[in-house]
Amino acid sequence: MTTATIDHARALNALLRSLKSKYAPEGELPQRTPLEELIYSFLLWEAPIAKADAAFRRLMNHVVDVNELRVCRPPEIISIIGKTYPLAEERAMRLKASLHEVYLREFAVTLDKCAALSKRDARKYLDTLEGMPPFVSARVILLRLGGHAIPVDNNLLDRLVARGVVEPDYDCARAEGVLERHVKADDGIQVHLTLLNWADDPATAPKKPKPSRKADEAPEPTTPKPTVKSSGAKRVKARA
Repeated sequence: MTTATIDHARALNALLRSLKSKYAPEGELPQRTPLEELIYSFLLWEAPIAKADAAFRRLMNHVVDVNELRVCRPPEIISIIGKTYPLAEERAMRLKASLHEVYLREFAVTLDKCAALSKRDARKYLDTLEGMPPFVSARVILLRLGGHAIPVDNNLLDRLVARGVVEPDYDCARAEGVLERHVKADDGIQVHLTLLNWADDPATAPKKPKPSRKADEAPEPTTPKPTVKSSGAKRVKARA
């Protein structure tokens, strides 16, 4: 028995039509440099917009410049964004690792060289930074470097699967590929921001069935772990 293949284009177009009136972005994008967008996108990855906005303000107010942020230890970054921030430890480690690798490549914390590359090479530059989630590199490419990308994290992926836009076994990278193929480059920013607003609404989160458990079976540990489903991001080692 074969599984029916999803018509991605039709499913995506139907979804976008249904979201347009409620979730289409309003106003202008904040003015940020590519490097500032990278930092903000790290905070937005797998996290609510309001939390990312507040954490970005706190980070930028705490440090003199981005180089000072680069040398902050992960515990210090966590103390700034808050210990309860989603994936706080992993996020801090990844952000520090990516900023440090930019410094190792350029002897400065700047994306000026990246901005001068072709769109393909700029994406490769960002994707190969240590600790870089594809969601973050895609956002920087789309919003600040003029390339075509539709960022997808697990928060959005769950909703795309629930609405039948992509297959249940798709990861973030495959889902991003589907969106990029079926969204025109000129519409990329509008579509990304619409999907971002939709995925940020707690009311749109798909309901997940609770796993069944025998009466005498011990419950699962409730301690959260700083891991997420595979998003294609490079593994990162902790640095002091």
